[in-house]
Amino acid sequence: MNINHEIYKENTISSLTRAIQLTDGIEFDLRSTVDGEIIIHHDKKLSVSKKLQSELPIYVEDNSLSDLTNLGFSSFRKVVENSVILENIIEKGKIMNIELKLPHPSSKVGSGWFNSKKNISHVSDLLHKCGKMLTDAKIPKDKIIFYGFFKHMNYVAKKINFDWNVSSLFPNQLRFGSRFLNRIFASREFCFRSLKSMIKLQKNRKSPILPCGLEYFISPYNRIRIDRRYGLEGKPLLNLLELRKGFPIYIWPGLIEYEYRLYNAGISILTDDLNHNQVSLPEGIPRWTRPSTQPLDEEWQKKFSNTTTENHKDILSEASREISPWNELGESERKNFVNSWSKKWNWGKNIKFSESQLPWESVRMIGHRGCGSTPRPIFN
Repeated sequence: MNINHEIYKENTISSLTRAIQLTDGIEFDLRSTVDGEIIIHHDKKLSVSKKLQSELPIYVEDNSLSDLTNLGFSSFRKVVENSVILENIIEKGKIMNIELKLPHPSSKVGSGWFNSKKNISHVSDLLHKCGKMLTDAKIPKDKIIFYGFFKHMNYVAKKINFDWNVSSLFPNQLRFGSRFLNRIFASREFCFRSLKSMIKLQKNRKSPILPCGLEYFISPYNRIRIDRRYGLEGKPLLNLLELRKGFPIYIWPGLIEYEYRLYNAGISILTDDLNHNQVSLPEGIPRWTRPSTQPLDEEWQKKFSNTTTENHKDILSEASREISPWNELGESERKNFVNSWSKKWNWGKNIKFSESQLPWESVRMIGHRGCGSTPRPIFN
């Protein structure tokens, strides 16, 4: 099936619905609105053309929910009310990674340029409202993780007795500025903070995952860090498996050229490559985007290895129809998969799982902003 990039725009309900069917979970971004609602939107400024923006305020948080939805953006409430998304999350073991965004310092609700304390109350309010909506929708807490470029995320959650999964993103970034400026700001933490300390911090915070940038594991970036070298193959991969002992790592961007090696390294992937008919990986094998929630047994792995490139589309269609999803597997089948994964990626023992819940250690493909990021402006 060919997917039209213009249809599946990032962070829209159509994109998120499509992505949760294609992958093991979805990731999207949330911001508040001036009237106290929650909108799905990545950028600090409205991601629309000047014509569409017209007289509306430039910063997302200074706009009302109705103004934003009229532009084409989706509310968070629409996500938790969507039957396809709910079925996949509640019954099929899929997850939602929810990134909370801080307002620009110059917006009306921003904390200003020199005082970030106001962001604590801002994030508290977002977490509280999101938690209530998810609870009302009867979405289990072990299917959701909240994170953001905000080092006080866990402090805020503890302060308000918020008992959902919460984490911070690494390396930390500014609340403003260009991508280039943020990379410069993040470089100090990237270069000098060890992966061991990051994992230890996440465990102490009781976060189920470490979300971080791809650059921690690929050359030349992993060579400039003042740390033991960790990577996707050879000795650096052995170093990584020894250090993690199964602790889940989620990376972005999940570039297609690294996808196969990331999966084999036991790292979950936030992919932007769902908006086109990508049926093959550069290694010449079929691209399977539900490795955890519709796992391949040995027989299917052999089929994938032995098929020719021109047959990749057909075998993927067959696999989608024939391979049993996680929630339809028998208990012994689920146990066999977990034992196999544990041995491959050094998970250790006492891995928790059930019919509707995969272990957090499982290696997932996650749809980043749904089917992937969209060129700006998103709406013209």
